[in-house]
Amino acid sequence: MDDSKSKNNLTEELVSLASSIERKIVFSDGNDIRLIKALDYFKDHNKSSFILIGNESQIIEKLNETGIKDKARFNVFDPANSIINTEYKTIVKSTFEKKGKEITEQQINEILLNNSYIAAIKLNNNEADCAVGGSISTTGDLIRAVIHMLGLVKGKKFLSSSMYIQVPDRKYGINGKFFISDPGIIPKPTEEQLLDITLSTYDTAKAFFGDKTVVALLSYSTKGSAESEEINMIRKVVKTAKQIKPEMIIDGEMQFDAATVPEVCARKAPDSPVKGKANVFIFPDLNAANIAYKIIQRLAKASVCGPIIQGAAKPFNDLSRGCTVDEIIALTAMTLIQHKSMEDNNLI
Repeated sequence: MDDSKSKNNLTEELVSLASSIERKIVFSDGNDIRLIKALDYFKDHNKSSFILIGNESQIIEKLNETGIKDKARFNVFDPANSIINTEYKTIVKSTFEKKGKEITEQQINEILLNNSYIAAIKLNNNEADCAVGGSISTTGDLIRAVIHMLGLVKGKKFLSSSMYIQVPDRKYGINGKFFISDPGIIPKPTEEQLLDITLSTYDTAKAFFGDKTVVALLSYSTKGSAESEEINMIRKVVKTAKQIKPEMIIDGEMQFDAATVPEVCARKAPDSPVKGKANVFIFPDLNAANIAYKIIQRLAKASVCGPIIQGAAKPFNDLSRGCTVDEIIALTAMTLIQHKSMEDNNLI
């Protein structure tokens, strides 16, 4: 891990929270040297076991290069060298048939050589509890694997994502910590999708913030300072979310400063339950959310964890291809925490 980071950074906090959670984690981008370095650190703070998917000789070479002596908890699965067994073919075929989709033998064989799909199959087949990918493969590849081979958790219609972020200035959020969404999946959400994003991110954040979770749906307008179809949709989502979860502290539409600065909120939205103390920010579309989190990460020197995929039957989280070793460690810990939370809520 990057030794230049402070001892109490976001990554070490997540690793500490996940320390007692022992699961089997599958990594779809097992060839990534950053991943090997991350697991070299993580294995000393957690007793989980790891399945690395990729080229077997390259992975073993990187394990040796990193100096990992105890490889007992590391298992390598090379799709190119593995015998494509009848069980996996049957899983792929039946999964597609259940959804009313046809699939050819050639397409099945292509899927069985795709690292992201193999990881999702292993989750589907209970060979692993949760998964992390995306450091080499694309988000689209990972999401297709989740949709086709893993499916959605009960009660969800959509996949979405969120980011867990900590900024050095601790006066914002909860000691500088907050969640934002959706920075990775739904480009321009409909009203139904925006509602799903809001509820999913609230549940993700509540596992960390409890009854201090405060949600703001962001806009260029604050409480009627402008009018548009998009703003009207945000208002409808807030109203519906309150009806579904009356305990939720939520408001929108709100500009970012009104959502985060109590003095600004008091001027622009004096009756808002948010009171300028939002720690969950729902962006109106993927463009805004993705741009915002990367600006925060680079200019504010924030620690980030994610994207965290929400709505899947089991956690399968997606790293940025520009991720650091530290961020891989953080998301691995987050994935274990997410799995435990889903278990506690009888979703797995």
